[in-house]
Amino acid sequence: MLIRPETPADYPAVYAFVQTAFETAKVSNGQEQEFVNTLRQSPRYLPELALVGEDSGRLEAYIMLTRLLLAKPHKVNGLLLAPLAVEEKSRRHGLGAQIVRAALQKAKRQGYHAVCLVGDPAYYGRFGFTRLDSLGAACNRQIPAAYALGLEFTPGVLSGAEIDFLG
Repeated sequence: MLIRPETPADYPAVYAFVQTAFETAKVSNGQEQEFVNTLRQSPRYLPELALVGEDSGRLEAYIMLTRLLLAKPHKVNGLLLAPLAVEEKSRRHGLGAQIVRAALQKAKRQGYHAVCLVGDPAYYGRFGFTRLDSLGAACNRQIPAAYALGLEFTPGVLSGAEIDFLG
């Protein structure tokens, strides 16, 4: 699978891909594709960290990392991972893990301190994500603590942070 940053020419295909991928996801609000568009139009968007995974020009996976919003000032230069989408027939073949690892490596190389997300701890734990509350951070939304996760590249950087996942 070739992993590369998305381009504006990819936007329509990514929209349809994310929509279709989340139709068969374990958890979905049915609006993930709209969330992608909203993030792209915000100052949080980082085109170099919105990655497509393709094989012979066919989209198989997508991940987006954007600037993390904090509910109050804090020292962390962090990112939000949302969404991660893998086509249904390609799931359980390591493509999701491959694109997550590529995105995290790129974020770390670019000097970001941490990545946060709302997701399945069993899945994201393999990449080093752990509960935000275990890192001394909090979420200012009604998200169950078990699903509010963080990964620190700089140990201790999330301590005291209040993350705003939906802002």
